[in-house]
Amino acid sequence: MNRDFITDLAPTPDYQSMDLQAWRNELLSSILFWAVVLGVITAIPSIVMAIRDDMISVAVIDVVAITWAITIWYMKRLSWIARSWNLLLIIYLIGLFFFFKIGPVSQIYLMAVPVLAALLLGLRPAVYALVINAATLLGLGYVFNVNLQFDRFPDQPFVRWVIITLNFTFISAVITVSCGVLLRRLEASFRSQLQISESLRREQASLKKANEELRLISAAVENLNDIVMITDSELDNDGPHIVFVNKAFERTTGYSLQETKGMNPRMLQGDASQADDLVRIREAILAQKSVRAEFINYRKSGEEFWLEADIQPIVDEQGHCTHFVAVERDITDRKRAESDIYRLAFFDVLTGLPNRRLLRDRLSILLATAQRTGIYSAVLFIDLDHFKNINDARGHATGDALLVEVARRLTSILREVDTVARIGGDEFVVLIDHLDSVLEQASRIALTVAEKIRNALATPFEIEGQIYSSACSIGVTLLPKASQTVDDLLRESDTAMYRAKGAGRNQIAFFEGAMQAEVEQRLILERDLSRALDLCELRMVMQAQVDQDGTPVGAELLMRWTKTNGEFVSPALFIPLAEETGLILKLGDWVLHQACEIVNQLRSHGWMFPVSVNVSPKQFRQQDFVEKVRDILSAHHLSGKEFVFEVTEGLFISDMQETIARMNALAALGIRFSIDDFGTGYSSLFYLKRLPLYELKIDKSFVQDVPGDANDVAIVRMILSMAKHLGLRVVAEGVETKEQATYLIENSCDCMQGFLFSKPASFQDWLGKQGPAC
Repeated sequence: MNRDFITDLAPTPDYQSMDLQAWRNELLSSILFWAVVLGVITAIPSIVMAIRDDMISVAVIDVVAITWAITIWYMKRLSWIARSWNLLLIIYLIGLFFFFKIGPVSQIYLMAVPVLAALLLGLRPAVYALVINAATLLGLGYVFNVNLQFDRFPDQPFVRWVIITLNFTFISAVITVSCGVLLRRLEASFRSQLQISESLRREQASLKKANEELRLISAAVENLNDIVMITDSELDNDGPHIVFVNKAFERTTGYSLQETKGMNPRMLQGDASQADDLVRIREAILAQKSVRAEFINYRKSGEEFWLEADIQPIVDEQGHCTHFVAVERDITDRKRAESDIYRLAFFDVLTGLPNRRLLRDRLSILLATAQRTGIYSAVLFIDLDHFKNINDARGHATGDALLVEVARRLTSILREVDTVARIGGDEFVVLIDHLDSVLEQASRIALTVAEKIRNALATPFEIEGQIYSSACSIGVTLLPKASQTVDDLLRESDTAMYRAKGAGRNQIAFFEGAMQAEVEQRLILERDLSRALDLCELRMVMQAQVDQDGTPVGAELLMRWTKTNGEFVSPALFIPLAEETGLILKLGDWVLHQACEIVNQLRSHGWMFPVSVNVSPKQFRQQDFVEKVRDILSAHHLSGKEFVFEVTEGLFISDMQETIARMNALAALGIRFSIDDFGTGYSSLFYLKRLPLYELKIDKSFVQDVPGDANDVAIVRMILSMAKHLGLRVVAEGVETKEQATYLIENSCDCMQGFLFSKPASFQDWLGKQGPAC
């Protein structure tokens, strides 16, 4: 009970919550408290004894000292310095009183003054107290000759007091300085503890705040409607790897955190995921940059869904990327709405084809591109003939089904870069892009495409078990022209379409009238050429190649076309046409079979020279050309040594490595190669060195003016000299005069071919003139 009361009166200071001055103030209060308590305990018997011994002054001093101390302890509103000096003054005065009354005991009180000064006020006030004590001892002791029971130097009192003062001061100084230094160390330690305590308090508060913020952020992220996915920054070892996903991710994808943790986000991707966007995301991650993208992912069920993702790198204090965070939103509904809006705005609801609005946009782009590049394109306006009759007779449902089937056929026969649009009713428009830079050639291609469309739509349609026929009329216009607009293109093609209808329907008409006759003639020629083989209108003739003595040592096979009506078509017309249309492949196979038959006939009549066959670049570049030649030779029981394949220099412009490999494969069959029309095309010593060549054929344009033209003479002589050094045989084409032959023989030309020796003739006619070989 008493202990609790004393504890309440003098509580233990809370050193962690006070500064140094407050600590000293608390220390002073504690000293005052215990000084009062102990002073009262010791003063009571002292007062009683003093009164008994008639020493009233001692009793008075005790009472005054106790009262003064109680007053200082109670009056806490006084400053810490004032209370400290009052305490020191009480002790000093008690010591001074005892100095005169008692003697040596007073030194204890006087010694306490600098020690307490050092403890309460610091070292400097303690030094002041030491000086005052020393002055007191030396001055008052010497003047009043106070008896301190020190008998030395009786005849020298001043020396005696100097010795007393010095010894007292020395001991007091040692104790005082020790207390002062100790106090300073304690102060430094206290300050350090205060700083550490304050730092810990701040860190604790900061940590508590951070934990609270982290809890709030974690709860917010976990419950966001947006998908949040965090991965590490490990890009090797099939990284990055997922380290966290929120509930929105689990709801959207169907995968839980446990299923995805440690996996690569690619687990959500599939066939429909946009490769370009995924590459762009990967590049941004490698560069540790933020990226935004929209792409398709897959749910756990396999269902596709659209994502909009914002991906940001997370860096530490050193600037190193440690993680990536992706905030994603399911935008499947938005994408569907956008697709529906776009489809309604730009596509025909019935057929799914572009409508008039999208057609005009693409037309404007096509026109601008054509005007910039100078490459012609075409607009085809298609109108179904007699479609109204079907609509009226069978109803709009059947008419709609027919329109859908027409749209399907049109898209199936055209390129992906072309555009098929339905602009209303039974009217369709086709845009053919990038035809040719030459107007005539572009027109031919446009006519070919138009004829292809006309034939496709002329084929009967089957709708719900019923057969319907619906031909079409097509108007064609080309672009670009000067000051041409989108409206001009639609008007011109529409006008041409009506011209086709006026010509009897199921026709094709060009807006350019002068070109109409030419393209129609070419179309007729192409159509007739495709039927020429079936009608046996094509035949092979041969022109002999002779040596310097005029003896046949070879022959070139040439194709001739005579229509059933007796009209002769020049090879200069139908060979390029066959090349352009691809008919050359079919004709080339037929030529090889014909050549084998002619060789067998030559051998049966004793002629053993090889036969030269022209091979077009398109035919040569067929992937299965070598196998096809091998099969044809095998079918006719012939060796490749019986043939020389004549190719032009244009074959070597591109794919040189593949060309060389194919020539070597054919050479392995025994086939030899000749460069036809040498010197008129891509002449290069480089390919002459690398190719397995057998002979060079000097073009007739160099031979026809020999020996009169010095330039041609120089060219022919150069070719002969070069061929000799390369070990190649030379055939001169177009030899028509004896002068030409004489010059060639004088310059060691191996072989000659031309009207001077033999005109192209059938095998029977040639054999009739030559007869069997001797």
